[in-house]
Amino acid sequence: MSRPGRRARVLGRLLLLAGAAACTEEITAPGVCPDYCPPGQITVRDTVLRAVLGRDSAFRGYVQAHDAAQLYATSLPGRESRPIFRTLPIPDGFRFGSDTTLRPIVGVDSLRLALILVRRDSTTNLTLRIHRLPLVLDSTTTLADLAADFAAPPLRTVNVDSLLAAPGRRDSVTRDSVAVEVGGAITILVGLDSAQAPYVVADSGRLAFGVTVAADSLANIALGSGETGSGPRVSWFLRIDSAGVDTIPPIDTVPPVSRVVNPIAEFDSFVFDPPAAALDSTLAVGGVPAARSILRADLPEFLRDSTQVLRATLVLVPTGPLLGTPADSFFVSAVGVETDIGAKSPLVSDSLRRGSTLVRPGALDTLRIEVTGLVQAWLADTAAPTALMLRQVPEGSLPEVRFQPSAHATLAPALHVTYVRRFPFGVP
Repeated sequence: MSRPGRRARVLGRLLLLAGAAACTEEITAPGVCPDYCPPGQITVRDTVLRAVLGRDSAFRGYVQAHDAAQLYATSLPGRESRPIFRTLPIPDGFRFGSDTTLRPIVGVDSLRLALILVRRDSTTNLTLRIHRLPLVLDSTTTLADLAADFAAPPLRTVNVDSLLAAPGRRDSVTRDSVAVEVGGAITILVGLDSAQAPYVVADSGRLAFGVTVAADSLANIALGSGETGSGPRVSWFLRIDSAGVDTIPPIDTVPPVSRVVNPIAEFDSFVFDPPAAALDSTLAVGGVPAARSILRADLPEFLRDSTQVLRATLVLVPTGPLLGTPADSFFVSAVGVETDIGAKSPLVSDSLRRGSTLVRPGALDTLRIEVTGLVQAWLADTAAPTALMLRQVPEGSLPEVRFQPSAHATLAPALHVTYVRRFPFGVP
């Protein structure tokens, strides 16, 4: 074959290979921007909205002392608090076995009082004093009303730390004892004899008691209340006239003594001084009766229309430090409302639309509460009320914190928001 023909064949083959390579699809190769990427980029923005929260108000009266989850016993400079309670009545008598005769009660052999210590500070020589009180206790009773009764000598004095250190956690003389429960609560059992806890027929066996507390320092504790099923409990050991005569049966008579346990007290509460301070323009949270504060938000249009909120934080500035001891720490919760009707606004049950943070006594730091879920819910539902309630958890405890209101020129509540603008997807 001539040389020109051979060159033509080689050139043809090269053109064929080049054409095949040009038409080969690169399956594993990524797309090349900007051919396959929309214009723009994701930018995270961060801003503090200082003027969006307003129309705030504080209200008091949500939880009273007799409705509280704990009974506070405190003896601190500038603050006194004392649990009070009244026992349930004793039945008129008892029937035993197949005997249908009602055997009357002729007296009390003894009484055992159970108190559950649910909170205390790290102090030493924690001492409880049990006082006898008049039966006329109710939700209006004050510490001043009972001043003379608490000034009288106590019926019993119990050193809790000594019982905890005693063999078997029991006093062999008084028969007082303590038991440490799961979770750290301490059950204190205190014995009272018939002179200290007499059976009065006219009162149906009702008795009323009060508790004061003392310690080397920081005498500040809380007892369980009937609201949570951990309130004061009483066991009576009653003398029964089983022989049908008016004399108290001898100790070896069967059954000379019957044990009756009432699960909770008929009434329990705590009295304290000084009373809660009057509300003013600040945002009050806590105290007794419990205070709450409502804040209303006016979110800007750019946040509603063209952004996705990644994080939202409520920023609150205290007017002063929380007073008390470390045990007085509590949570402040910011909760959305189902309907904004002021003081009686029902709170949402959705845990995603609430946030909380711990307040510690003595701290003056700015408080920050995560409310991302709440703000996202506001943006997703334009009909939802953009209001939140500040409340104490648990409510009904003596410490109270106050925050600067929206009217404050520089320290008003604010929303710290992190967001991204919606991505401008387009035709490539």
